[in-house]
Amino acid sequence: MSSSEAVASNDNLLTEILVHLPIKSLMKFKCISKHWQSLISSPGFSRCLYPDSHLVSGLILRPTYDCVIKKEYDFVPLKYTSTTAPFRSLTFVNHPSGLIILQSCNGLLLCASSISDWNIPCDYCIYNPTSHEFVTVPPLGDENSRFIRRIGLAYDPAKSSHFKIVCIRSDSLEVIQNAGISYQIEVYSSQTRSWRLSGVPFVLPYNSQYGAGVFWNGAIHWISHCHACLCFKVDEEQLQEMPMPPLTQDPADRIEGFMRSFVYFGESREHLHFVVNVDSHSKKFDVYEMQRDYSGYFVKYRVDLDVVIAAFPEMDVPSDEDDFLFFYAFDCYKYSILGIVREANDEESYMVLHIPGKVIRYKLNDKTFTKICDFHPGHEDVEGSQLEFTRLHAYHYMETLARFG
Repeated sequence: MSSSEAVASNDNLLTEILVHLPIKSLMKFKCISKHWQSLISSPGFSRCLYPDSHLVSGLILRPTYDCVIKKEYDFVPLKYTSTTAPFRSLTFVNHPSGLIILQSCNGLLLCASSISDWNIPCDYCIYNPTSHEFVTVPPLGDENSRFIRRIGLAYDPAKSSHFKIVCIRSDSLEVIQNAGISYQIEVYSSQTRSWRLSGVPFVLPYNSQYGAGVFWNGAIHWISHCHACLCFKVDEEQLQEMPMPPLTQDPADRIEGFMRSFVYFGESREHLHFVVNVDSHSKKFDVYEMQRDYSGYFVKYRVDLDVVIAAFPEMDVPSDEDDFLFFYAFDCYKYSILGIVREANDEESYMVLHIPGKVIRYKLNDKTFTKICDFHPGHEDVEGSQLEFTRLHAYHYMETLARFG
């Protein structure tokens, strides 16, 4: 046996060599043989290449105003070592209305064709921005796809290479006896490559609006500004209401209290966070964490932005109530929370803040902060606002080569 054959047949030695190569080279080497393809796509190889599977390498940002026209993305690197943007635009599928990101989940992105064009059936894709591999998902059908109200991706590479997509759809927008609209859950499984109904239809109020789905603890979670927040347990296929942290003392002020108190909802390192504003000037926050048994929330961190505002006086600009970003840049200060990022060492966990022209890393334990990056001048003064990105358009970039599909 030659030395090259000996290396090629020794997975441990081959892995030690391959992990030092660029991702582009690894993708080419997957074509050499089925053995190499299996090795490079294996969970073990991905763990060798990226030992911390929960590490958020950066944030992929979709501009608030021009995303429908340009569909171009920006990137904020979060690692202390250099990390380059995985892409500028989603061009791996040629769709007449283009693609946008709906959700990030453990290294994968759930992407969809423009959902604002009701004349074109909505197409979905699952995309790995690290390897640039993707899987297309068959549509529900012309009629059903037009009334999808919420959708979410469930993917846990520690358990399986398969993923599921859960959608809440309505057959029509007809209100049922003034009670609301009838909805149905459908689930797509990459293992069977098909959609199927889950459970029986249920009724929600007509004006139910839910944010992007968040996958945590084996379930997809949707929050609502006006009504019950929902949790769908993927394996059990059970839909239930999700408890909320305290937002307002007066039930009559629930909607206004929610909109003025709720600041951020997201997952990091298997922790589900809900950030709530606790003062009238929106400088102080409580970061709640959900108990894994859904028994309730507890306050994990407390945030006071006084020191940040003092260091960056450009934040001290009155917000306009007519501004699209009013609920993200309250009464007196301009900023937006792009994410809560938990680290393996919790002392290093931090909040990512977007202020006019800059992105800031605010450590949640010692309250110190540093500038991550500047935005170029074109990112300022967008239609009268110096804030261009909101929490709804910031997606975790987690590097992985784990197999999916």
